[in-house]
Amino acid sequence: MTTTVSSFLNRFWLLLKSDGQNISRDPILLFAIVLSVAPPPLFVAFKTDINSLGNTYFGIEQVATFIAPIVLLIPVFLIGWVVGFLLLEDRDDHMLLAIETTSMGKLGFFTYRLTVAVILGAASTLLASLQIFPNQPIELTLIITLLIALETAIVALTLLSIASNKVEGLALTKLLNIGTLVPLVALIPSTWRFVGGIVPSFWIGEFYFSSGGTPLTTPSIILLAITCHLVWLFLVFRRAISRYEQL
Repeated sequence: MTTTVSSFLNRFWLLLKSDGQNISRDPILLFAIVLSVAPPPLFVAFKTDINSLGNTYFGIEQVATFIAPIVLLIPVFLIGWVVGFLLLEDRDDHMLLAIETTSMGKLGFFTYRLTVAVILGAASTLLASLQIFPNQPIELTLIITLLIALETAIVALTLLSIASNKVEGLALTKLLNIGTLVPLVALIPSTWRFVGGIVPSFWIGEFYFSSGGTPLTTPSIILLAITCHLVWLFLVFRRAISRYEQL
C-alpha cells in the first residue's frame, strides 16, 4: 500500500514538473499563469482608487463591489484556459499516442490534468476570497471556492470540446472570457435575470449582489448553483472525453 501511494505521488510530481517546464517554454501560457496571480492583490491594493474613479467618471459609488466577483473569476478562467490549451497541444502533437502505451493511459492523463486544474482553481479562489472578502462567512467562502474550482475544469473542458486545434483554442479565449462578466447579470432588479442562470458564473454574482425580487432562499440558490455547475461539468466532460479518446 505504501509503495503504491509513493509510486502515485512520484508519478504525479513528474507530470506536474513536466507541465511546468512546458508552460515555462511558452510565453503565452507563462504570461497567462503570471497574470492569473495578479488580479486579487492588485484589486485590494487599488480598491479605494477604483471606487474614486467610478464615482468621478460614472457616478457609481462603491464600484469595486461590482468588480469583485469578476476579479475572483479571472484567475480560474486563465488557469482553465492554460490546462485546456495543454490538452489541445497534446492532441495536436499526437502525444496521446505515446501516453496510451503507458500504464496511466489517455484517460488517466486526462484525469490528472483536470485534477490539477481544480486544485489550482480552488487554491487561487480561496486565497483571493480571503483577500477581497476578509469578513465573509467561512461557509460562503468554501461554497464559492468549490463552485469556482469546478469552473476551472469547465473552462478547460469547454476549450477541448469546441476547439479542433491550438489556433481555434486561442481564438476561443475572448469568447470564454465573457463568462467572467456574466455575474453582472445578477444586478438586474428582476427575476428575468435568472435567464443568466444557465451560465455557471452567473451564480457567483447572485451570491454577492442579488438584486432582490426573487422568491429563492439562500439554500435554494446554493442548490441551483451546484446543480448548474455539475450539469455543465457532465456535458462538457462527456463531449471532451469523446473527442479525446478518438485519438
